[in-house]
Amino acid sequence: MNDLNKLYKAILMAIGGIVKPNSQVVLSVGNKEIDIRVDGMYLYLPVTEVLESTETSDKVFFHPGCEHITSKETEIFKIIRRMVGIRLLELFKKYPVVLASIAAGKEKRNWNQNILNILEPLKEAKKKTVDELEGIMARFTVEIDDNGVDTRFIHLKVSKGAGRSQTSGGGKVYHKTKPVFPMYSEIIKRLSQSEGQADNQTVELNGVSVSRGALKLLAHLFQVIIPAVTDPESASYESTNSAASRMISYFGCFEQIAEQMNRIQNMFRGDFDKLGIYPIDLSWTEQMEELPTLYRQVPSLEYNTHNTQDEAAENTNAMNGMANMFSVTSNNQQPAVQQHHQLQQQQVANGQQLGMPVTGVIDGFVVTPPPMITGDRYIRYEIDHYANQVRHYALNTLTNSQVVYVCTRAGTMLQRNDSVPNNQTSGIPGLTMPGIGMNPMMAMMGMGGGLTPQQLMMMQLTGGMMQPQATPASSGGSVITGNQFDNPVY
Repeated sequence: MNDLNKLYKAILMAIGGIVKPNSQVVLSVGNKEIDIRVDGMYLYLPVTEVLESTETSDKVFFHPGCEHITSKETEIFKIIRRMVGIRLLELFKKYPVVLASIAAGKEKRNWNQNILNILEPLKEAKKKTVDELEGIMARFTVEIDDNGVDTRFIHLKVSKGAGRSQTSGGGKVYHKTKPVFPMYSEIIKRLSQSEGQADNQTVELNGVSVSRGALKLLAHLFQVIIPAVTDPESASYESTNSAASRMISYFGCFEQIAEQMNRIQNMFRGDFDKLGIYPIDLSWTEQMEELPTLYRQVPSLEYNTHNTQDEAAENTNAMNGMANMFSVTSNNQQPAVQQHHQLQQQQVANGQQLGMPVTGVIDGFVVTPPPMITGDRYIRYEIDHYANQVRHYALNTLTNSQVVYVCTRAGTMLQRNDSVPNNQTSGIPGLTMPGIGMNPMMAMMGMGGGLTPQQLMMMQLTGGMMQPQATPASSGGSVITGNQFDNPVY
């Protein structure tokens, strides 16, 4: 297992996932394991053994690090958001009973004033009030319900960045994630409206009558378990790297919230351990800095790079049972394998169709294009079963020649080879004659014959190579252009 998949596995385990021996990812809630599916396909970790297998038509892969900077929330990230919401909510629900039990016990001599302040409201609360909390929290959700009522416990809100970071050396902000606590805000609102009433008086909370005393106690628990409820900005996280930007921002914020929830456990470590309640493992967060490089260890994969679901339906509740919540349907109308083969025609140059790059796995072969040199415009792919390779054909617009990127079955690039230049394309709009507007590096790219991955990497480090990105074409598809990270389209 490569370093990227090790990181993915650690993240999944931290948010309630289990990676089975066959690399399938499932959600663990209580004593149940719930399958995670997208368009009917089961979620898997993108390990080489699975990617290279012949049975991939029923699989979708967890690779959020390859998300394009211009994408909205992808199907895979929608799954992540729900997993995180459930993980934090289920953990939060366990705290009141443990803390109430500690408060009812004998005070320890080493408790400082901070600990006493945490436990005092629980010590004074009646058992009936503490028991009432369970019923209130049972109505907390991770999604807005079908009627538009927001009963979410927490929402890590991701927004496209603007301006320069105030916390990361002034770099450009690509994504920012900030926690939102809809139910806490509603509780504070109801307490404010009922100011002066006795604790045994009832208050309406989303159409349900609860005691004011229970709301006061629950507000206190929110504040001591997750202090960020009173200052959400303090737990926000900005990403100033265009690669894997949403993921870095989102899990940076998740780390802030998880650390706060872990802190309260560590104050009473023995009491939580007795009940089998343990902190969220955050040891993997140190590797997140390497994600902009690590994500390249696995080719870009479908359902991870761009969103396809209907934007109007993004916030609808899928909570008709936990299984439905983790069965996401995209906006694709065709079977997954069939859509891989449909390269949309963008324009024709000298008889060559410039196509939309396909992502994913077909017949056990990764057909996602490798990083291409500036000026190479994607045409098509070809699977060579005999050689166990995939060839990606492109048109080099700097030399008007066809080039071939040869990759392994798993998508690793082996070689870039030039074909014989075709001088008859000089009159076609959008194509460039050799040498015109070319710096020496570009000339070397176009005329140097085969390039090894090491040579391509050197060009990337020296500014001579860019990642292929899909941009809208007039026909509604996409063609390969240069690096768009410098001027992202929001």
